[in-house]
Amino acid sequence: MSTPLLKAPAAREKKPDFTDLPPGIFRQLEKLCGAKITATDVVYGGLSAAACYVMTFDNGRRVFVKGTHPGEMSHGAANLAQEVLTYETMGVLRDVAPAYIGIVSDGDDDGWMLGVWEYLPHDEKLFSQRRVLEIMPLWQGEPMAENTLPHVSAHVYLGQFFNGEKKWLRMKNDANVRPKFAALFADATQGAAWLERNVDVLVQLQGKSDKMTGPEGLLHGDLRIDNFLFTPDRTYVCDWPNASYGPLVFDLAFLFSNLEALGLGRTEELFYTYKGMSIPENDKVVMLASMSGYFADHAYRDVPVSMPRLRWMQQGMLLAQLKSLARMGIIESPPRMAGENQ
Repeated sequence: MSTPLLKAPAAREKKPDFTDLPPGIFRQLEKLCGAKITATDVVYGGLSAAACYVMTFDNGRRVFVKGTHPGEMSHGAANLAQEVLTYETMGVLRDVAPAYIGIVSDGDDDGWMLGVWEYLPHDEKLFSQRRVLEIMPLWQGEPMAENTLPHVSAHVYLGQFFNGEKKWLRMKNDANVRPKFAALFADATQGAAWLERNVDVLVQLQGKSDKMTGPEGLLHGDLRIDNFLFTPDRTYVCDWPNASYGPLVFDLAFLFSNLEALGLGRTEELFYTYKGMSIPENDKVVMLASMSGYFADHAYRDVPVSMPRLRWMQQGMLLAQLKSLARMGIIESPPRMAGENQ
């Protein structure tokens, strides 16, 4: 059994119950699926407070329903619309993602908007590194991505990983932030000393994130293991609102450090095991440095009430990336982080 780098919070995300759904949404779902709803179960597992359900119909059909709801993030509707566009234009998703059925809405951008997909009988016990590594090259070369989706550098969220501003530069220059970052470690004095000795190297590397030379292709943009679905016969990838076009090293660094954070592999070793397009060594180092800077500048912040595991994920990703960079000889090994498993 794998041991995550950090102890996970016991609390779950705050999600709306099925009784919160308006009657009009139920009627739209039944019309879309051509049957009457007989059971609705709330689904947990991701990190967001988005509405997520598995619905069963009187003809035996089951669907997965997710989306935004009143009181959820204001950009939820835009994210779902972008995800639907991705499903409608990226033909490769028909082979690697759950089948998209349609969308229902109450017509209010700040209200209910739900996407509907065919339900897949996911079994997390079927996870293997091999299955994950084999499916990624199947979508990365999608030819429609370059001219249909935004380039990752211009993406509102993902673009933050591809600029030389803030991140480690903020850790270096902002005297108010440095103690907050240092407090992530079991011994804040050791954390502050480590930052002092290593921050210049990390700032220099993140400044090169717009100069990477490796291959570009279709990016998922949030490639964590909980967005993989494993059935006995196939592996699928879900949750595509951040789909964009850009350096493939981004998805790889994101996923591999997530796997390390969960105790499922070492980041740099997973890079060598991956059999897709060749990634330059310098790109791996630069992306891990820039990505770790993003998480360093978020992991110390207050925990959102509705997303109690968000900072845990960010801290785990940060720790995994710093450990990997240390094993690669780029920086010193980070001191023990608060909550780190022995």
